Amino acid sequence: MLGQLLDGRYQVLQVLGGGGFGQTYIAQDTHRPGFPKCVVKHLKPVTRSPEFLETARRLFSSEAETLEQLGNHDQIPRLLAYFEENQEFFLVQEFIEGHTLKVELPPNQRWTQEQVIQLLQQILGILQFIHSHNVIHRDIKPDNIIRRQRDGKLVLIDFGAVKQIQTQLLTVAGQTGASIIIGTPGYMSTEQGQGKPRPNSDIYSLGIICIQALTGLHPVNFEEDADTGEISWQHQANVSSELASVLSKMVLHHFKQRYQSAAEILRVLEHLNTRVEAQQPQPSSFTQPPQASLPRQNSIGYLPTSILSPENYNRLEKILLEFVGPVAPRLLQQVAASASNPEELISQLALHLRANQQIDFHKKTIFILEKPTILQELTIKSDRSTIISNNLSNQEPELITDSFIEKCERELADLIGPIAKFLVQKAVKSSGQISRVELVKILASKIPEAQKALQFQQRLLS
Repeated sequence: MLGQLLDGRYQVLQVLGGGGFGQTYIAQDTHRPGFPKCVVKHLKPVTRSPEFLETARRLFSSEAETLEQLGNHDQIPRLLAYFEENQEFFLVQEFIEGHTLKVELPPNQRWTQEQVIQLLQQILGILQFIHSHNVIHRDIKPDNIIRRQRDGKLVLIDFGAVKQIQTQLLTVAGQTGASIIIGTPGYMSTEQGQGKPRPNSDIYSLGIICIQALTGLHPVNFEEDADTGEISWQHQANVSSELASVLSKMVLHHFKQRYQSAAEILRVLEHLNTRVEAQQPQPSSFTQPPQASLPRQNSIGYLPTSILSPENYNRLEKILLEFVGPVAPRLLQQVAASASNPEELISQLALHLRANQQIDFHKKTIFILEKPTILQELTIKSDRSTIISNNLSNQEPELITDSFIEKCERELADLIGPIAKFLVQKAVKSSGQISRVELVKILASKIPEAQKALQFQQRLLS
């Protein structure tokens, strides 16, 4: 299909995916100035019988009319065209420039309560609109939410019209309609998995995304309450009881017990005080010390008298997050302040975990007890020299300029791909007034391989 001209106008640039009955392409509109991109959805009928094609044509026109109505919402792609060619059917929709929400939800990275409320308000507004048109999206997931580049708004894509037509046509053709379940495991409610989606099936999926954002966990890793079968997640998130209550009701197992409409949740959110400090649940075996008793951290986030290298300290903190959640940084600070060597540190931390977690924790932290390589020793010395230099110098840290940000984006993109630009921009916006050294260290922590991370720092700070 690459290079093919559809309807004498839409030239296929890229195949995005699909199955035996449908495909999705990125194309360019050769009839408009600048050849703007668009998304083309292609439906291939399973049979060419006249009766079947007539049914397909009717369903296709009906779905196209629905998509055209939905496109009146600013945060839903517009329908640009629909046509039939060689007894196959095509929908053409607006291409949204931006990145999917999946990019903003890397493992073990948690959103703030305020960010989640903003996500809720935007997507619930879209759901309220589509549900008022008697449309159920059926596949709400991070891949189908795009943060639009030009204004930062969230756009809901992939309404699955082609899949819905496929399901209906398979039934017409005498095949079971249940052979195509529209939805994604982890984000899909029980009733939707049974082929009986309802408007609050979309609400369930949105609630799952919000819990994923707050906990840093993928839905397949959520815990279930052994007694009720409901999702158990609040102990793994830094969230107020009010918002936790809203999200928990959104994802209840039985659809009758959930909120019945997006409008209902939006009304509840209006009464939430987003400025109230989030409650922070603690493991029963760990008592949080007063703020004044905590050791001070330096500019790169590890203890001044730490018995670990900065790299190992950060790695240990990430591992601990998997076991105890948001309290990990504070727990690590407290234990590291009193431990005299790495072995004691690991042993003391393990005491705060459940018995069935301790063996796994020891396995994941074995690297700390190994002798550091020459490269790691050089990194430690370099980091400590930088800290001393920054502390003793009376000069202001070198400012971050636009050209330096662009250089960071180029260098990081060579190592981790296109996501680099998003990570750089996010680090600059969220970290406030920081030095070049601090920015580079933040970005280096996103590079999986230690040697490449060191080379990245050297190239940008030399």
